This record gives sequence, structure tokens and C-alpha cells, in this order.
Amino acid sequence: MVSFTVEKKRSGVELYQLLEEVYPDFAKKALIAAFKSGIVTLNGKEAYGDDKVHAGDKIAVFVTGDVMGIDMSPRVVYQDENFVIVDKPAGLLSIGDTGEPNAVSMVEEFMKQRGEYSLDALMVPYLVYPLDKYVSGLLILAKHEHAYLFLIEALAQRRITRYFICPVRGRAEENDELMAYHIKDKASTHARILKKYSKDAKPIVTRYSALKFGETMSLLCVRPVTNYLHQVRAHLAYGGFPVLGDSDYGDRKFNKRNGAGHISLWLKTVVFEVGKRHEYEYMNGKEFESRELSFPKSVYDEGLMTRK
Repeated sequence: MVSFTVEKKRSGVELYQLLEEVYPDFAKKALIAAFKSGIVTLNGKEAYGDDKVHAGDKIAVFVTGDVMGIDMSPRVVYQDENFVIVDKPAGLLSIGDTGEPNAVSMVEEFMKQRGEYSLDALMVPYLVYPLDKYVSGLLILAKHEHAYLFLIEALAQRRITRYFICPVRGRAEENDELMAYHIKDKASTHARILKKYSKDAKPIVTRYSALKFGETMSLLCVRPVTNYLHQVRAHLAYGGFPVLGDSDYGDRKFNKRNGAGHISLWLKTVVFEVGKRHEYEYMNGKEFESRELSFPKSVYDEGLMTRK
């Protein structure tokens, strides 16, 4: 969702014209489609292109920033000589080699501006884990190999805790712990969740608590205790609560009914519990929060989230 407040100088302008002026890279076809599908709101209510706006009005468009052509640069949440943590918006790749903008290349530019980047000295951004393009939230990167190896080990040893927020189909338990086995396909692009152990399968644990309930959905805070490919959404789907918008493991008919064209998953919180008596002990106890999320309008209509 992209939202903003109407300025006094734009009072009296029609909403369609306003969006064209504020977001000049918002393709006309996509803008028309947004009004037709009812995902543009004015003060929390469905809006139309010829609606007149006034100073202080709240406008929201329930699409990701890449559709509207806005700057997708991730916000730097924390950085020092060893680490950088950024808040990735939905619609931005974590990493890529196709020339499309991505978080790693943007952090690389950030390091160059600070005079920290050196390919010869291997002072380059190392991504600890990726998030899918339409998953928003916190990415952790190391600025050199030693810090990267430390973070990889800390994540594997469960000394870095990640909390995801997501709407799921159905009414979940208030609190639960899911346990199963995880196995990747040969290309390592998809996961299967198994009830019993099979060759090459890894035991997984996923804990969640329900934050709110709607008529057809629940909003969960999810902690993957173990950390494997697509663990959160694959394990929740296996447990009967597919993440809204997930076309790989979820309910495609449910997604379509709820206007969810992309996965609704947000890595909101990261907590470092890395211990002491090492050179990175200063990170121990640090907690970081994301402000980037992009859920479809149906999540707000069900009362799971509050419009700003």
C-alpha cells in the first residue's frame, strides 16, 4: 500500500489528476485498473477518479511501489563498519543479475558513497538471507567476509531471531508450534513439508501467535525457529493456514477473491541474541523494526490492519 495526505495547494483537484501529478511514473493503464478494482481509497472509503480532494484527506492505493513507479531504495535501519540492515519494500528484488534494481546493488552504492567498498579487499555487501521480491521487511548484510560468516553461523544457531507478520486463510489457534520435516527440490527453488522423516529432509519448527481475527482470515506473528527455504509460508500452508497471496503453497482461489496478487508477508522484527566475548558482542540484545509492508485492501477490510 502507498499512502499520503493531500497538501493544501492540491485542494479541489480530482483524485485521478492528483495521482497522475504525484506519481508521474504510475502507468495510465495501471491507474485506471486500480480505480476499476476498488483499491484506491479516500479517507478509508472506496474512491473514484472524479472525486474532489481537500487538504488533509488521506489517500491510499493498495499496490506495491514498483507499480506506481516510486523510488524503491530501501531505508537504512542500521549500519556500522561491519553490518548494514535495510528495510526492503515489496516489489524490490533482494539480489539479482538481470540489471533490475535490487537491494544488494543499492547497498553496494551506499558503501561506495561512504568510501567503504573495495572489491580487492573483499569489502563488499554479503546478503545473509534473501526475501522474495514481494516480501517486505528487514534484510541483513555484512560488509566483509568475516562478519558474513559470523552472521551465517548465528542464524544457523538460532541467535538471530526473525518475526514475520502475515494474514492467513482461516482461523488459526491463538498460539501454536508447528513441527514437521522440510526438503528442497533439486533446483532448490521450492520446498516440500513432510509429516515423517525422509532422506535429506530436515526437522523444522515454526511458532506463531494470532494477533487478530477476521471473518475469513487471521493475522499472525510468526517465528521460524529453524531457517529453511520458504519455511514460513510452506509450513503454515502445511498446517492449514496458507499465507494470503501465496501462489506457490497457498490457496489461489482464495487469493483471487481477496485481490491478493502477491504474497502478503512482512519481516517486521529482527532480534540479535549473539552472546558476548567476541568482537561482535556489541550487537547482542539489539532489536530492529521494519516500517515497510504491502498488504492487499482485503486485509484492512477484515479489520486485521488499521489504515494510517
